[in-house]
Amino acid sequence: MTQSTTEKTMTSRLSTLLLLGAAFLIASASQAQVIRPSESIYILLRGGVTGYYGDLDGNSDGDPGSANAKLSDGFDNPGYNVGGEIGYLFNPNLSFGVGFTYMDIPNLDTRGQGPTGRGPGANDILFIPGPNGPIPVTKNNGSAVNMVTGLFRYLPFDASRISPFVELGGALVFGVGTDNERNGSGTDAVIGYGPVAGLGLDVALTPQLGLFLAAQSTVVFPDVALDGADAGAFNSPRFNGDDADFDILANLGGGLRFALRPPVKAVRVLGLECPAELQVGQNGSFMAITNQDATPPVTSSWQFGDGASGSGSSASHAFTAPGTYTVTAMVMNDGGTDSESCIVTVVPRPTPPSLAGCRATPSRVDAGQQVTIDATATEADEITVDFGDGTTASSLPARHAYANTGSYTVTITATNEYGSDTCTIPVTVGDSYCADITELNPVFFGYGATTLTADATSRLEENIEILRRCPDICVTINAYSDGSEPGDAMRISQARADAVMQYYVGQGIDAERLRAVGRGVDPDANSKEDPGPGDSRARRADSIPSSCAGF
Repeated sequence: MTQSTTEKTMTSRLSTLLLLGAAFLIASASQAQVIRPSESIYILLRGGVTGYYGDLDGNSDGDPGSANAKLSDGFDNPGYNVGGEIGYLFNPNLSFGVGFTYMDIPNLDTRGQGPTGRGPGANDILFIPGPNGPIPVTKNNGSAVNMVTGLFRYLPFDASRISPFVELGGALVFGVGTDNERNGSGTDAVIGYGPVAGLGLDVALTPQLGLFLAAQSTVVFPDVALDGADAGAFNSPRFNGDDADFDILANLGGGLRFALRPPVKAVRVLGLECPAELQVGQNGSFMAITNQDATPPVTSSWQFGDGASGSGSSASHAFTAPGTYTVTAMVMNDGGTDSESCIVTVVPRPTPPSLAGCRATPSRVDAGQQVTIDATATEADEITVDFGDGTTASSLPARHAYANTGSYTVTITATNEYGSDTCTIPVTVGDSYCADITELNPVFFGYGATTLTADATSRLEENIEILRRCPDICVTINAYSDGSEPGDAMRISQARADAVMQYYVGQGIDAERLRAVGRGVDPDANSKEDPGPGDSRARRADSIPSSCAGF
């Protein structure tokens, strides 16, 4: 049998298997997006039918003149397979697993077939009739084949419920072959080996459970390991068989895959709530909006662009200097990280006006005399000075002359668009006439008397006119006794002082401007004028004027 025939046989078989697997790639990523497991151990159970391509498959590809391998050749008498796999999901796309598959392949069971003879290597062999001649094989005792695989599996569309996948790896095959079947002298079992490739569809049923359908092919070396037949080992044209140095196993089926760890849904920033503008020192609130289905725990952190940081899905921050800042929120969970940024413009904080050093120069003036009002105003757009008498000014310093005496409160108000500030200044306007008042009329009493005479009330009326004109004058009433009057001198003098005070109050003088004091006997009686015959200078009450300031 020629080399070209061997290559043609290999090409034909592999092409057939590729066509079989390609049928599964027509499905595309569709339906709602899903989350597949990642970083998890998984368990896989599988089962299906097994096709066999080799010396005992009953086809005619051993004949160089009629090599016509077909897809159905390996499944004319199909077997079955069951198995399992345990592996690790590195990410939603890539996994690696170690599996065990038990296969029952009827074509491998040669019990009761053909005559027994001796082959060219002096080995006892069984001659099984083939399409083009006998096939030499040692009599097999069964059809069971075990296979251990190590497979990498890749899903390109991990976010789709249905995704195709490819798998690639290697296998150890424990078939029915021994050294005897390849014209050897021993009967030790021959362990097969070779590459494994497959195509399939993975359907996510739940976040952890999946259903798969797959077509998997294993090329088994050496030729004798799987089926116990290797006609080429006898180097004789008498024997018919497969010229290839390998056999092929094809497993079609499906199963279930279960991940021990639930899949992780990565957290994503869906949006940020940020103030577009803040004032220096003003607290701003920031919030990161993330997908609600993100796998917890989710951690959030903030970088405010000025060296400060924060944590939590919401945070607050106040900037200390004007400028434009990039605020970045970063979220993280086991599925990865995501971030989003916003721009915040910080402007100088508005400054309301302030007043300091409010003053009146002088603070006491006579009617008609000018007073100067001044203060230090900061950040003021407008100044108003209210002099308290119905007149105003709009700048500082402000000068004003009061027409009437009295106590006035000057109010200065500074305003701008952000607020206002005020201060008040007391101003006392007096009368020059009042400044010259140093003494008021005294009044005199009869012997032992404490009531006012007509002369006394006449004198007090003159005093009252002065007090009405000069509201800043207060009066201390000092009353005396001559010492010879019956009764207690202190009591008499106090009664006389009270009588004068009551008269003043009765005529409208504020009691707050008056003070009545009984002094007892006056040691300086001769210093006063003689009120006339029959009265003593000691029986009197003096009205002593003074400023009400500090009275």
